[in-house]
Amino acid sequence: MNVELYGKIKDHDFHMVKLALDTIDRDHTGALASNVHSLTDTDWESFLDKTKNEFRGEMWGFKCGSMTFVDGQLIGNGDDFMRWAKEKFGLIDFRPPAFYEGLSNQAYKSYLENPDRDVVYVDLVHDKSPMGRMIFELYRDIVPDTVGNFVKLLTAKSEKKYIGSLLHRIVKSGWVQGGDIVNGSGGNSDSAAGGKFPDENFAIKHDRAGIIGMANDGPHTNGSQFYITFGPAPWMDHTYVAFGCLIEGQHILRDLENIETVNERPKRPLTVHDCGLLKDAL
Repeated sequence: MNVELYGKIKDHDFHMVKLALDTIDRDHTGALASNVHSLTDTDWESFLDKTKNEFRGEMWGFKCGSMTFVDGQLIGNGDDFMRWAKEKFGLIDFRPPAFYEGLSNQAYKSYLENPDRDVVYVDLVHDKSPMGRMIFELYRDIVPDTVGNFVKLLTAKSEKKYIGSLLHRIVKSGWVQGGDIVNGSGGNSDSAAGGKFPDENFAIKHDRAGIIGMANDGPHTNGSQFYITFGPAPWMDHTYVAFGCLIEGQHILRDLENIETVNERPKRPLTVHDCGLLKDAL
């Protein structure tokens, strides 16, 4: 039997099913061919939306953090799979929920500590009201100079910093833009080292909502301004250097797109309240 398991990295149900698959494989060698998909919150939401469209009625109320298929047939969430495993293989699990919470916390911690990537957070405030926290994974292994510049501005305590800066532009069905650390007008873009820096590469594609990249005024004019896409934008692929993606906070991205604007500028102040490396905030 072929098993496909999808789930959020930090969901305890996902780790319960994952361990159950390992147990079945150990006790019934060759009975299952398992493929496990560990997903970020954002990727899970995208997967869930796609799957709901495929399965329709039986999926609309699905709220859990894992989903299992056997030979293409939907089994369901973690509890559904454990009932299936008990019926097919006599599997009974006596471990307490706290055990799986510990597994999920450790897995998420290991994900955040990937030495090839940086995970950062951005807390936004709109008209003095908190919007919440967006978490991004930055591809230091692919665009190290671009990520390095962004992280320096994100963690800086000097005058050149993202904290307190405005997100000054919202393009419906396009992107939200910020990073003018001079006066928030959108007319300035100064790198952490001063001036501009060149386009590093265009390896990361704008294939989904939540791609973060450097705004520019033409080739090799990267500074401090950045954008976050509201959806796929393939026309950006060879013009703007993308350097990361949103992994948590997709609902905030949707809220951003619906903020009231005048000439693409938020009608009320939209501000970076806090930001930095996530590992320093945990």
